[in-house]
Amino acid sequence: MKKTVLFNLFLLLGISTAFAQKQDIKELYFDYTQSRMNEDQNVATVEKASSLLNRSAELNDKQVANVSFHLARIYESMGKPEKAEPLYEAVTKLVPGYYVTYTSLGFINLKKCDTLGRKVSEAAKLKDAALHAIAFKAYKTQVLKTIPYFEKSEACETDERTLGILTSLYKSIKDTTSLASLPERKALLGKDCVSLLDDE
Repeated sequence: MKKTVLFNLFLLLGISTAFAQKQDIKELYFDYTQSRMNEDQNVATVEKASSLLNRSAELNDKQVANVSFHLARIYESMGKPEKAEPLYEAVTKLVPGYYVTYTSLGFINLKKCDTLGRKVSEAAKLKDAALHAIAFKAYKTQVLKTIPYFEKSEACETDERTLGILTSLYKSIKDTTSLASLPERKALLGKDCVSLLDDE
């Protein structure tokens, strides 16, 4: 019985995917825009968005960015940041000023900082200098990857929480010089901010 149900499920998915590949791209994009507005249809939206990205050559850059962002957002809500992160990264390349994406990437990477930070604390408790040096190096590398996301986000939309995160991250790697020069970088980073992800 289970084998029959699974077979039928895979058959249905296969037919659905094949249909999406043959469906007119404009119709498929329209179907995606309708389903993405309803959280109850997240599974269908993931399927449609994935089909669209498989046919990205038929879309313009704004449409690819839109699909990538919303698919990433759904993956993040499903607790799958590892799937969301590369999609958000793709959006930053297509629409560099869309700061909402940087905020999302900042928080995904902040969790990695927290995990590595705990390893630094554990090494310190063990009083193992070699282990501490290795753990701190990995932590600092991740912090330096995370900071630019929050800086762009903060430059486009000043927020006490974001500023607090940046301050904490800089202090944790003992880089007060970069923290002091943050206002200058914010002035530059805030010049191309985009608050709405257009697909037209």
